[in-house]
Amino acid sequence: MKNIFKNIKKGVLPILAIALLASCGDDHNFTPYANTPGENTANVKFLHAAVGANGTNFQVNYFMGTEKISSVGVTVGLPVGTSYGSGFPGTGYSVVKSGEQPLSAVSPKIAATATVAEIAAVERFAGKLTTEKGKYYSNFLIGTLPNVTPVTYSTYQINDDFSVATDNTKAYIRFINVISNTPVTGYDLGLIKTTTIAGVTPAVTTEIQTFKNVTFKGGEEKFIAIEAQDPTDSRGYQIQLRLAGSATNNPALAAPALVKNQANSGTGVFVPRAGRIYTIYVFGFTGGLSAGAPSATVNVPTIGWYTNK
Repeated sequence: MKNIFKNIKKGVLPILAIALLASCGDDHNFTPYANTPGENTANVKFLHAAVGANGTNFQVNYFMGTEKISSVGVTVGLPVGTSYGSGFPGTGYSVVKSGEQPLSAVSPKIAATATVAEIAAVERFAGKLTTEKGKYYSNFLIGTLPNVTPVTYSTYQINDDFSVATDNTKAYIRFINVISNTPVTGYDLGLIKTTTIAGVTPAVTTEIQTFKNVTFKGGEEKFIAIEAQDPTDSRGYQIQLRLAGSATNNPALAAPALVKNQANSGTGVFVPRAGRIYTIYVFGFTGGLSAGAPSATVNVPTIGWYTNK
């Protein structure tokens, strides 16, 4: 495979963002790389949200033609790929050649071990990446129902237009749903802010934003302004994924109305800061899926978020 870094000067290959931690050319070249965006480029965030067949998930590398445009940082062994539920790059965007370009997502070959035979590379998706010069995009890898054979994969791309973020005292968010078996009525998503001083009881809460009846591949591309968290407060906003029509502003809401909860502290906490722009998205499979059977813990609906700017 050609090394992308040896061909940047040709001007026809994708250009990687400064945020990359590892090389994206030959599998044995892990040299960190930094590059300034050139003319006729666009900016893309890749999100792997596709549940694998029967719940067996996979990693992918992204290619434009024969050139790898994604990689992962490693300390031991070879880079493998972007895992289910992860994004590439981890922060910021990949800088790629704008216009209509060939795009594929390929699960890399996994070498044999003493007990497991080699697993060949698998092309999961092959299609086009269409962008405009200077613009920003989020590109989700998604799939058909993973419990129905055959499972096919596609991409769902949305525009990341930051021009609406004009108030530096506000945070800006949007909500995207990529759960393929979302109920026909969609899901609701609520952001709940605890407004009392930390440690004071009883807690006073306010649901500062509610998204209603968001179906698969639903949600608004447009970012909306919300109240930012006080810079002296490290608590996040509680995020609830709920059945459509469920009660709002109820931090103690439980299943079945509550599908997934992101607490306002601990792992994955969402702390919206003034002047920042975020995408909140949900992925997984309603009812979970493991080895072809429903699961309470594997591939269940999950709340994710990332900073766009």
